[in-house]
Amino acid sequence: MSSCLQWERFNRINQIIQGRGIVTRERLAEKLEVNIRTIQRDLDDLRDRFGAPLEYSRSKGFHYTESGWVLPSIALQERELFSLLIAQQAVMQYRGTPLAKRLKQIFNKIAGSLSDTIHVHPDYPAAGILSFAPAPVLDVDEKLWNNLLVAIRNQKSAYITYHSRSSKELSERQIDPCHILNMQGDWYLYAYDHLRKRVSQFQLHRIKAIKLLEERFEKPEGFDISAIANSSFGSFGSVEKMKNVRLRITGDMRELLADRQFHPRQTIKERTDGFEISFPVSSAGRRPFYNLIQWILSMGRDVEILAPKQLKDLVYEEILHMKNNAEK
Repeated sequence: MSSCLQWERFNRINQIIQGRGIVTRERLAEKLEVNIRTIQRDLDDLRDRFGAPLEYSRSKGFHYTESGWVLPSIALQERELFSLLIAQQAVMQYRGTPLAKRLKQIFNKIAGSLSDTIHVHPDYPAAGILSFAPAPVLDVDEKLWNNLLVAIRNQKSAYITYHSRSSKELSERQIDPCHILNMQGDWYLYAYDHLRKRVSQFQLHRIKAIKLLEERFEKPEGFDISAIANSSFGSFGSVEKMKNVRLRITGDMRELLADRQFHPRQTIKERTDGFEISFPVSSAGRRPFYNLIQWILSMGRDVEILAPKQLKDLVYEEILHMKNNAEK
């Protein structure tokens, strides 16, 4: 019998005991359509696992000796509680957003509904078995976050004040917000930019103000956030100017990076001296392949760029700048 069905029986037994009439095993078995042995196991569990002040007498039948006792709202087995604790740590990726506060409140509600008599390994609550080391995140203003969600849900245009990373200046933009995407631990807005006449990527922490408009919009034709997410590398996602990247990885990096997933659409070809990895990446943006270039440089002599030539030239240019800086 599944734990879910058993918990349903616990609730029904609890209701019957708190109702009127003399409660017997036979009556409970008839009401719940199970045999008496199953009812006895359930009664034992209510008393032993959940601390129910349950007693039996000929005059009253099964009854509670304490009027204030309530059945916990949620019953979890040890493995389920462990999974819940791991999930609580996994939501750390929502740090910096109002979601983090709300998720914490939800977990506290769940914890408050659990039975005090559940026994688990002492390492579980302390996360002594598994833990997460989330990357640093950039905080997102709660009012901004909520307004963006309203705009996306209701498909309403908005004016934003945006602090550009490139120009370091504030600019006013009218946008049609389409989707919020988490990449590399930080949050990005994809919206149709009326100034540039295309869908652009905005870092949420760089949006300094937002004003919702009554003007409604339709999502741009062909907008597909799944395609963007499946074609992104690092913290930049776009499906414009796609190019297939091919790299040969050898030496120490061969062992270090083997079997890892760096891109949703990567393919691997094994070689005697290492392996080739290929995947599609957008070459759009003010600094094409920016995140990819940093990753390639981190591998040093153990990586060779096979394609495209544009990426090879950009990496070479970056190395020259690094060389000049080192010689100063």
